[in-house]
Amino acid sequence: MSEPRIVRPEERNGVETAAGGDIYATLATGERTSGAYFLTHSIVPPGGGPPAHIHTREEEAFYLINGELTFFLEGEPTTVPAGTFVNVPRGTRHQFRNESDSDAEMIFWFAPAGIEGLFDELAEHPEDIVEIGKKYGVEYFFDD
Repeated sequence: MSEPRIVRPEERNGVETAAGGDIYATLATGERTSGAYFLTHSIVPPGGGPPAHIHTREEEAFYLINGELTFFLEGEPTTVPAGTFVNVPRGTRHQFRNESDSDAEMIFWFAPAGIEGLFDELAEHPEDIVEIGKKYGVEYFFDD
């Protein structure tokens, strides 16, 4: 069963993972949410963002706090400002990229939880992105 929890900024130290140049700080794991969702905070530097991919197991959603990002949903680019919410249903090919000159900051979550380990594994072994992705039900595309 989930328990109420407050995560202060200083309590996130030690859980930040750099993957592909982006920095992810875990806020809530499936262990803490009874498997309902996984929530993370992200800083995306200029030029940052993952390759195009599809999640086969979970829904994903984003809320842009600061900056600007370009989201590619089924290949269609849309640049969005801070305050924008983006919902990505399971099975949707998507990616985001910071095409600006400043960091972007966002919160994003997955439901249900279960993909948490992907970020840690990619930070340690980015060269194994395809194999790691398969383990977590993520298919990556490198033709964009």
